Amino acid sequence: MNIKKMITQNNQLREKLTNENKVYYENLLLYLRFEGIMRDEEKIEAFLLEVLQDILLAQQDGISAKSYFGKEPKVIADDFLVTLPRSLWEGIKLFLLVLVSYAGSSILPSLTTTGKPIDIGIMLITSIYAFIVIMASFKYLASTIYKLTVFIKHKVIRLLVLWVVLMVILAPVLLINFWVHTPFKINVNGVLGIVIIMVLWLIGLFFYLRIADKKFWTPFVFVAFVFGVMGIAARLPHLATFINVKSGRYVYAGLMIFTMVIFYLISYLTIRKMKKETNEH
Repeated sequence: MNIKKMITQNNQLREKLTNENKVYYENLLLYLRFEGIMRDEEKIEAFLLEVLQDILLAQQDGISAKSYFGKEPKVIADDFLVTLPRSLWEGIKLFLLVLVSYAGSSILPSLTTTGKPIDIGIMLITSIYAFIVIMASFKYLASTIYKLTVFIKHKVIRLLVLWVVLMVILAPVLLINFWVHTPFKINVNGVLGIVIIMVLWLIGLFFYLRIADKKFWTPFVFVAFVFGVMGIAARLPHLATFINVKSGRYVYAGLMIFTMVIFYLISYLTIRKMKKETNEH
């Protein structure tokens, strides 16, 4: 069974757990997925599914997960992780995912117009920083799952803390893009720019088709499509004048505003639909 099928089956079976067992198991699940970064994901998901099936069998006999295993979920997870060393290949795959994700989110908007080269060096530096942040965040989240954070229970304070943390994390990205310049730049005008857009579309389509639940990503697909069309139009002689950020700045600005409005509208409708489906279950 592949990872996608295991995760889907896990999500379905978890709905059968009692409230007590659900808390026990989901703490185990979150801890393993966070602490298991750079380890074999397939083995982790197989172990999680096996534990879940054991809990459901015990639950049928009226035995709680805690009584069945006789230990805290963190202990079970740590015992399993000892047998599963970190993998360099898993780390490389994660870094490549970060690099592709950042490239897609930063290149496509810059390709909507012409005249500005893409700094590959900055992209690589920022991706390394993002990779380090992700690793540190996963490690921190794993360490706090079984700890009480009483001082941020208030919703407003929690949101404020989250906002400050996000600003601190994003600040270096903005500073890198503003202050750092490298000689590794490529000019993406003309045919090369169109080829890059088409390649990014194909890569994005490949990953999109592999996602089990596509609803969450639909708004981003719309933005990627519109940005790509704008980028191609900006490189076609008969359309370049109308969409250029200088000569056609009003059309360009109007298209950007239109795209963002539709993006937020689709996001709102998608989230509403996902909440409705959750409540129905």
